[in-house]
Amino acid sequence: MSYQALYRVWRPQTFDEMVGQPIIKETLKNAIKSNHISHAYLFTGPRGTGKTSAAKILAKAINCPNQTDGNPCNNCDMCRLITEGQLGDVVEIDAASNNGVDEIRELRENVRYAASQARYKVYIIDEVHMLTTAAFNALLKTLEEPPEQVVFILATTEAHKIPATILSRTQRFDFQLYTDQELIGRMEEILNHDNIDYDEEALAIIARSANGGMRDTVSLLDQAISFNTEEVTVETALEVSGSLNQMALLNYIQTVYRQNIEEALEIVNDQLQKGKQAARFIDELILFSRDMLLTLHIKQNQTLLSEQEIQPLREEVPVNFYYVLIDTLNETQGKMRFSTSPNLYIEVMTIQLAQTDKTQLVSGGQQANTASASNEAVNGALMDTVRQLEEKLAALSQQVQSQDKLIRAYLENQPTNQGVQPINQEGNGEVTNDAKPVAEEAPKVPRKRPARQQARYKLRLNHVYRVLNNATHQHIRLMKEHWPAVLGELSPQQRAKFFETEPLAAGEGSALISFPNPAYAGDVQHDRELMKYIEDVVEQKTGISMKIIIILASEWADVRKNYAMLRKKNNGAPIPIEEDETDDVEETVEVETIAESEVLNNQTDTEEVVDEQATSTQEVSEKTQETPVREESQEAPAEEPQESNHSMDSLEASLPNSTRSIDDIFSQEGSPSHRTMELDNNEPEEEEGPPEIVSKAIELFGEENVNIYYDR
Repeated sequence: MSYQALYRVWRPQTFDEMVGQPIIKETLKNAIKSNHISHAYLFTGPRGTGKTSAAKILAKAINCPNQTDGNPCNNCDMCRLITEGQLGDVVEIDAASNNGVDEIRELRENVRYAASQARYKVYIIDEVHMLTTAAFNALLKTLEEPPEQVVFILATTEAHKIPATILSRTQRFDFQLYTDQELIGRMEEILNHDNIDYDEEALAIIARSANGGMRDTVSLLDQAISFNTEEVTVETALEVSGSLNQMALLNYIQTVYRQNIEEALEIVNDQLQKGKQAARFIDELILFSRDMLLTLHIKQNQTLLSEQEIQPLREEVPVNFYYVLIDTLNETQGKMRFSTSPNLYIEVMTIQLAQTDKTQLVSGGQQANTASASNEAVNGALMDTVRQLEEKLAALSQQVQSQDKLIRAYLENQPTNQGVQPINQEGNGEVTNDAKPVAEEAPKVPRKRPARQQARYKLRLNHVYRVLNNATHQHIRLMKEHWPAVLGELSPQQRAKFFETEPLAAGEGSALISFPNPAYAGDVQHDRELMKYIEDVVEQKTGISMKIIIILASEWADVRKNYAMLRKKNNGAPIPIEEDETDDVEETVEVETIAESEVLNNQTDTEEVVDEQATSTQEVSEKTQETPVREESQEAPAEEPQESNHSMDSLEASLPNSTRSIDDIFSQEGSPSHRTMELDNNEPEEEEGPPEIVSKAIELFGEENVNIYYDR
């Protein structure tokens, strides 16, 4: 038979053979003896603490027919087959390599079959935290309600990665790290069984290097026995564990404290030449310093050296030096993690420690005496301060009592129906009868809110009509294509004013832009610098100089219909525009100051105005319906048009001839007004436009609200 590693040979086969974990052993043994066996267990803890060994012992104990005190007999066929891993009813699954949902589904199918030989069918899933989320979900229902005579044993080193739904369905057992004494005891048992000599310090070195893991301890011991089959010595233990000789650490601390830099550096270089890692040197030195601190305070040797070996260090090096040493080592350790030359930091640290001022490192007794003297001085100062405060408090108490007597005497001499009168200005305590009543507190007035200025938007209808007269497809396509790039040249504060703006029409020399917000439209319309900057950017992007004309989006539909009607009346030619004297002159900005506190009132007033306008509009509509449509020869009633619309008479007076078609302007709009303007080929075209009253009615109420009946 081939050689087996010691940790496999010496794996415990009963709960009594397990080292440590007393609570876990007793709990499992009692559950087996009382037949209170759960359907699922979770064994969690660091590596090498006996989780898998306990799982196999539990599987044997619940199936062994000859169990004794909760332990398997290990002599029957059932125990022997389970120990050798040949029983099909005890299945060990490595979740690290079988972590998919397909493997768990296969397990779930096999669980339904009863055990063939054993009493219980046991599934031991090692490293269960490696299962995927889908695998955990597939295992969840089976783990909660498995078939009878099925037991799940889950083992993991990282219980925090297991879902809470799985944890709540298991009995959890936390395995603890072994102490050095437990590890040394196990190694002594193995060495005594094999008749191998050993050095106790060597076993302590191995146990400390294992960091509480039994498997690491037995593996290091197996390596040391392979190095020297007759004896386990300190040198062998240092070699196999990579640890440093504690005498070297003791000598290093002595030389550094003596400020012997050259000798301290030689100790460091000697350890590095032997293959010791720089990080391991720092760790061992911190651990040895900690052992020396404990030894100095609890009067018991905590190091691996004898009392005689550490006596020079105990007498020479003060306690405070170990504090400085540990802080410096921790700082150096942090720097070494991100360095490619860790040996350099050890040398620099050695020089730094050797240059420590010894005057700051007082011994423990001197430090205690100094602290005691300092405490006495502080206590004396505090007592003096307390006495002074007590004296001041007594004086203030006397003053309060005297004032209380004067107030009581004064109140007894006053009538009951009068309030307390003020003492006269001489301060002699005499009461004056000419007391003035207390003035009533003035009513609180809310602080006036600051006012803000807002430029008023104004519709410049002649400018809009001039843009529509000159509008072409080429210009509007060019404008819409470059408009986002134009806005991209603005600052964020300026760009916010152009939110949801859109070019509506463009021609040679001008472009029409719609604004959804009247406030922003007014601000931009009266901002000379901003308008000039926009026009310059448009010219830069498109190569065409255009003047920007602003219109509200809410006004565009009515303006477009009016213009279409006028264009139709002008036989499809551009309508004439009256030359306004103020067209070429920059208009004065109309500024409206609005106080924030008047916003609600303004809104109410606006609603009333809207209601009045609606009422008047309804009245005019009724009158219009009652008025019959007159012939062209009849005179229209004298009615003033709105300010925003130009006179119809002036438009009719000067109709220029032009070959431009109205379709060139509204072909992309697709609006109802566009379709309305198309002539029906089946109906005869009127030679003249509608009567003036009809035109004004259309202008007031919209073309869709007026029905025109022509006499044939």
